[in-house]
Amino acid sequence: MYIHETLHRMLRPALAMGLAACFACGAVWGEPAVAAEKAAGTESQAQAIVGEKSIQPIAGTWREAGVADARSLIVYADGKYELAYKDGKAFGTVKVTSEEHPDGSKSYWYTFLEGGGVVLEDKDTASPWYKAYTSANEFWAGFAKDEKVMTQTNLRSGQDGSLHFVRDVEGGYDKTSAGIKAEDYLGVWGCGRCSAVVSREGAGFLVEIQWASSAAEGSRWVYHCTYDNYAAILFNDGGGTRIDYVYKEDGTGKDTMAYNDGVGVFVLRDGKLTWQDKKENVGNEVDFTKL
Repeated sequence: MYIHETLHRMLRPALAMGLAACFACGAVWGEPAVAAEKAAGTESQAQAIVGEKSIQPIAGTWREAGVADARSLIVYADGKYELAYKDGKAFGTVKVTSEEHPDGSKSYWYTFLEGGGVVLEDKDTASPWYKAYTSANEFWAGFAKDEKVMTQTNLRSGQDGSLHFVRDVEGGYDKTSAGIKAEDYLGVWGCGRCSAVVSREGAGFLVEIQWASSAAEGSRWVYHCTYDNYAAILFNDGGGTRIDYVYKEDGTGKDTMAYNDGVGVFVLRDGKLTWQDKKENVGNEVDFTKL
């Protein structure tokens, strides 16, 4: 539904008629005023405080500590998680639950409920088979929620901490994350003929990129992203789309879906927004500045 709504807005005939006039500062984007308003969002959204039921403090990538075959864990903004291990993957949802004590106080937990997964069979054969399984929200693990921090750096299960996950950040972005906030990403960005709009989308972010090769041809990318508090980055770990478009003089156009399994990372440092396209590397030399 998100892709349909995005394309509907971006493919309005008025865009085709006005493309040539939209090269302000070298950037091309249809209806920049509307995009800017959407990107800014409401003041309450931009200054949203992480509540006791929010999973934002643990959104991001993790790895298991102290074990030989360490598992990796990704927690997404929409409450889903993905656990990867040696022979497969498991999927599910995470939510915050509470436990009341005799004195009336409460402790809070990140409760992970497994919803299914994929197990790799015959992994050493040339053409392995996969066995899919599902489960009805079975409990996988519960990790104590640290209510004193906005960004959690350790996940320890139960009272004994038998399961332990630590942050796993590619590229060392956590070392340069000081002073960067999620709201800093919101807005309209440009780099030559390439432009990007970053806006709120539920608990996550929507990144829409348009790159015009001419006034009537170009490509659009759409990424549904999670903000990682620890690394201060936006990431999309799959499902990114690229649409190639061609407009005619009569205002009609043709779109071609290039792919829908893109992966992207967006890093804001020193006022520049970099786009790391993990699918084609097409955006690796693009440094956006806010318009």
